[in-house]
Amino acid sequence: MIRKVGVLVSLLGVLFMVTACGGEKEDASTTTVKWLTSRPVGGAIDETMREIADQYSKEKGGKWKIDFETTADRPSYLQKLKTLVAGNNMPDIIDTDPDLYAKELVKAGKLVDMKKFLQKNDYYQNFYPTALKYQEFSDGSMYTLPLEYHVEMIWYNKKLFSQHGISVPKTFDQWLAACKKLKEAGVTPISVDGIDRWPVQRYLAMPAFRQTGNQFIENLSQGKEKMSSQTGVDSVKFVKEIGQYFNEGFSATDYATAQSMFLDGKSAMYYIGDWEIGAMQEKYDAGEIDYFYMPTTKDSVTAANEFCVNSGIGMAFNAETFDEKTKDFLLYVLNHYADIYTKKMQMSPIKTELPKDVDYSSLYLRIRKDMDNTGEQFMKPWDTYLDSSTNTIVQDNLLLVGSGDMKIQDFVKMIDDSIKVNVTDQ
Repeated sequence: MIRKVGVLVSLLGVLFMVTACGGEKEDASTTTVKWLTSRPVGGAIDETMREIADQYSKEKGGKWKIDFETTADRPSYLQKLKTLVAGNNMPDIIDTDPDLYAKELVKAGKLVDMKKFLQKNDYYQNFYPTALKYQEFSDGSMYTLPLEYHVEMIWYNKKLFSQHGISVPKTFDQWLAACKKLKEAGVTPISVDGIDRWPVQRYLAMPAFRQTGNQFIENLSQGKEKMSSQTGVDSVKFVKEIGQYFNEGFSATDYATAQSMFLDGKSAMYYIGDWEIGAMQEKYDAGEIDYFYMPTTKDSVTAANEFCVNSGIGMAFNAETFDEKTKDFLLYVLNHYADIYTKKMQMSPIKTELPKDVDYSSLYLRIRKDMDNTGEQFMKPWDTYLDSSTNTIVQDNLLLVGSGDMKIQDFVKMIDDSIKVNVTDQ
């Protein structure tokens, strides 16, 4: 779920794809570039890129335009993308995670090396290191550009915590104890969006991250580790333990409902990222809610200031249509994106001074400061590592584990069997 400078590049591509594979000429002097995107229309990234595109177009005399083709539903988007690529009709710009499918595109020579592009043009150091690392493959190569930068946290209801004598938990044991105390008092401890799957999968990733950083999931995805190992079992066990404290019927609860439950005081905690600052602002200003980051464990190899930090879905460019004109536009985007994006109260992956003509909230400034002080390690979502088949099995069946309807041993066997079948380079 939850979850972008890639956009920058995106526009770029649009501009200049005159004879490119994905681009087409509207007339003899106008270039149209196709951007297949899964970002919401009207969202901050969409608005920022359209603004930059309009600005650039005016400076270039209106001789180019970008064709935004949006499919917000992620599964539908991926199906459309794979169909186009298979038919040799890959768009000039696409949205993609640095996942196994992106690796396939890289091996086929279809994506532009973004790390080399940024380094060659002296922009690499202008990004927050973690925002770039999130987009990297395990070998350090990077073919996607980030357009956003986020931290994820656990929001909590201060009144409910105070009423039941609960302090902000610093360890997993304290967190589970707090949940137990709330449930025994008749309070729903945590509201969860089960429909979108990824929020539940975040809980699965937490113990493994504290025990190994991202090493366990990286090895698991390559068939070098087993879900039935101690780390894997511990992770599934945690979902089973904390799942009893999720809201009733969480598997059928959507994003908006889970969030509303928390904001309406019907649940004590809610896991989500800083992209929901706008939704949290009023209650935070009123002193009703606050947040804490992922607790630690006794033998954590990651620190308290290391948790889920991400730069979301990246933008990737078609290597066949990435010409000099596109590169010029991309540089234009890199020079203007951060200023425009931060004015929309968003966290930019590109370092920038905050515009002085914008009155930023204390919550925004606090989280921005948090982001400046995170550690070197960060929990990377498992769906960016696992093959699509295994990931679907994990996400669907994890709901059953959390609800107590599937045994731990059955779940881990199912995952190990799937990886054995689907991972070819083990």
